[in-house]
Amino acid sequence: MAPGVGLRRSTVADLPFITTLERLPENREHIGQWTDDEHRAAIDRVGGREHWIIERDGAKAGYLIAYDATDRAAGIYVKRILVADKERGTGTAALTCFLDDACAREGVEFVWLLVRDKNERGQAVYRKLGMRRYDPPAGEAARWDAAVDPAGEGVFRMRIEASAWRRSRAR
Repeated sequence: MAPGVGLRRSTVADLPFITTLERLPENREHIGQWTDDEHRAAIDRVGGREHWIIERDGAKAGYLIAYDATDRAAGIYVKRILVADKERGTGTAALTCFLDDACAREGVEFVWLLVRDKNERGQAVYRKLGMRRYDPPAGEAARWDAAVDPAGEGVFRMRIEASAWRRSRAR
């Protein structure tokens, strides 16, 4: 785990960092491009969205976006995690911090995300953290798709039960 990594709520003052990182050529292929207004809505927690700045040793190192869809029986969905310096453990440490927070919330049964079939590095990180591929029954999948993002072609869901995460952290 990368030492010195933590999360704090994003503010509008973070937008230049967020959009510059998101729009770098090496990130465009892997990350959807949001407008400033979409980021502002997440920063303002519209529709259960959450926007977090990832910090490493006190400096901005990336960001994470999640949707709290527990009111729609769709858990907490990690929409996006992006770090500036890859392969340093920052993303793994940030997701660990987020899972600690999310899985401690009352009423949260699971946290999940969508991962591209070809994103082997991401899949390995998520498996290391205890997430597993999850192919929900059609009705459940439709509810999740309606609550957040539909699982389009070339992606699949991975999730972890909040109770399993808490047990793994208690060891």
